[in-house]
Amino acid sequence: MNDLLTDADLCVKCGLCLPYCPTYTHTQNENESPRGRIALIQAWAGQKLEASDKLVGHIDNCLLCRSCERACPAAVPYGRLVDNFRSQVSHQRKSSLRVSLIKKVAHNQSARRFAQKTMRLYQTSPLQQTARLLGLPRLLRLQALDRLLPAWHGPMGLENLYTATTDKQGDVGLFVGCMGEWLDQETVRAAIAVLNAVGFDVHVPKQQVCCGALALHDGDQTTAAHLAEANASAFGGQKLDAVISIASGCGGQLRECQQRGFADKVMDISHFLSQFSSMLSGKLKPLPEKVCIHTPCSLKNVLRTEQGVSKLLGQIPEIALIPLPDTVQCCGSAGSYMLDHPQMAEALLSDVLESALQKRPETLVSSNIGCALHIAAGLRERGLRLEVLHPVVLIARQL
Repeated sequence: MNDLLTDADLCVKCGLCLPYCPTYTHTQNENESPRGRIALIQAWAGQKLEASDKLVGHIDNCLLCRSCERACPAAVPYGRLVDNFRSQVSHQRKSSLRVSLIKKVAHNQSARRFAQKTMRLYQTSPLQQTARLLGLPRLLRLQALDRLLPAWHGPMGLENLYTATTDKQGDVGLFVGCMGEWLDQETVRAAIAVLNAVGFDVHVPKQQVCCGALALHDGDQTTAAHLAEANASAFGGQKLDAVISIASGCGGQLRECQQRGFADKVMDISHFLSQFSSMLSGKLKPLPEKVCIHTPCSLKNVLRTEQGVSKLLGQIPEIALIPLPDTVQCCGSAGSYMLDHPQMAEALLSDVLESALQKRPETLVSSNIGCALHIAAGLRERGLRLEVLHPVVLIARQL
């Protein structure tokens, strides 16, 4: 409680954060602003307000995009503040069925294998089409999950080590997390291929687990800490120059864990590869296309290495890069947020898509799997054909 008050008391309520907050921008409700939420947390911690459903609801409506944190002149650790509050009131917060299912699959390997087998049956038979025609996902309140599912791909089967295909520069670990092999296989393969191409042996420890972001943001700090320890142990057995993340949300979570010897090595793959762009120069085939760059909040506001994407993709000859303007805020994915707050998530996604489509790009790149799935689902629902890829996939395709 003292830590909560100490963090909250740093806020001077100047309001400089307000234009950067997606929920405040859409609602103009002070309770849905960073300083408003901090004031509510202060009042609860000072025993002036009870942790009512309404109060907790205002805090839970936060996307934790942390744009306010980057803009704050007082360096208020807003993300830590909200996570700590959710932990304190975890007994009063109930996870939805959707989030509970995702956490179970993310944290338990047996549950993940079962889910993969179930999804294979669901997607490769007439079941999915029939269920959607009957409206079953909506009746079961699982439509938010169903809409995100990409096309089915069989098991990937990763090796422990992939050796460099050119003069060796060093060793890196690849964090694929709980969903990479299942939902993001092309990105995993591309990451290995490009890292090998610039001279790095890639280690993929079998013992790695979920990054812990789902647990932490749901108020379960104990589980998040256990997962962080497991990952630090999994990658601690090798002498690695870096631990590479292919999902900026996972990278941000790992970067901020307490195991500093491990956390300090975590880097987003685009930022890491941009340091070796000279080794890619001359190897990449031209791509005379317009490519829109979506920057996830975790890359911009947590890792703060968003420039790596444009620097990396700029090595592709003839490419035309189109970053989204700074006025475009969070896409609404925000981990499990899009599952429990579909209306706000859809409103924010519409803003992103409207801005992106104005330039008529052939491809859109995003550095976070959650954002990519959310954006791709939005495009499908609008009947639009625009490929959504991780930046490293574009690099791998041009090798």
